[in-house]
Amino acid sequence: MKEATRERRRDRILDVTVETLAEYGYRDTTMLEVARRASASKETLYAWFGSKPGLFQAVIQRNAEAVRDAVEGHLAGDEPIEEALADFGHALAGLLLGESAVAINRAAISEARTAPTLARILSQSGREATLPVFTRYLERCRARGLLDFEDSGEAAETFIDLLIGDAQVRRLLGVMAAPGSAELQNRAKRAGSKFVLIYSA
Repeated sequence: MKEATRERRRDRILDVTVETLAEYGYRDTTMLEVARRASASKETLYAWFGSKPGLFQAVIQRNAEAVRDAVEGHLAGDEPIEEALADFGHALAGLLLGESAVAINRAAISEARTAPTLARILSQSGREATLPVFTRYLERCRARGLLDFEDSGEAAETFIDLLIGDAQVRRLLGVMAAPGSAELQNRAKRAGSKFVLIYSA
């Protein structure tokens, strides 16, 4: 199978996994059901992902990679800070508040007591894999004399708080609809502007 074809099939399987998680929850999502919906064989799913937790991890990693890409593109560049933060914030907010993230987080929360492995996968493959890239960007800005802070991890948390607020909780509770692109962009720009006001050198 050609690499491009394989990647398209893999993405389709991961998309279907998210849809199935949203509909059934983690416990009732089966490899067989995902395979059926994705028009793939169960053998293919086990060969590519190993297990249901492996499939879950692949969904999370794909989300994390999209966020990393959004900030890594600015690590070596000299774009204005607010522009870089707006790009990163738009990507991050879109993932954290989108249908995929809601389905993943609900699954991890619902199984936190009986299957804590899911929460660990979510933390390790999501937040713990993404945040260091952003903190390196902030540290680079500090080295250039553009930002002033003592702890890059704390500064990164501040940006995420400004960006997300309680929106993720409201999304998980089902009392807030998924924001559109324009709303995400405005949210990211506001967060970036406030962040620069707080930490400007």
